[in-house]
Amino acid sequence: MSRRRREKVKRAPYVVFVSHASTDLWIARVIAEKISLPGIKPWLDEIDMEGGNVVVDVIIRGIDSCNEAIILVSPSTVDSQWVVFEIGAVRGQHKRVTPILNNVHYDAIKPMSDVKAISLSEFDRFLMQLKKRVRSGARR
Repeated sequence: MSRRRREKVKRAPYVVFVSHASTDLWIARVIAEKISLPGIKPWLDEIDMEGGNVVVDVIIRGIDSCNEAIILVSPSTVDSQWVVFEIGAVRGQHKRVTPILNNVHYDAIKPMSDVKAISLSEFDRFLMQLKKRVRSGARR
């Protein structure tokens, strides 16, 4: 395939699923905004889900379509059945998942205590790592 032809072939965006408790929506929006870089698309419930959708079906489709996920872990997350469901779905597909900690200890959510977490105050470090994965062509 010629170089010109390869340039015309559009690469699907690298999708990052953003899991969060509903009370952390504002922070999740900011995270999604920061992730919206060339070649990267955040999946966020308020953007990708419409009224009348069957929530579990849309979440599963979002996780199926994502390349990786981040879990915003806060004191509110501990009580969120949806976040725990999303963690299980992502991990069940063996996709990369990064806990982003907001005012909680790394083991606040037991299903994630074995995964390297990043503090929200160091989110820029996650963005650098994400850019590197996308540049290297990582798809999982």
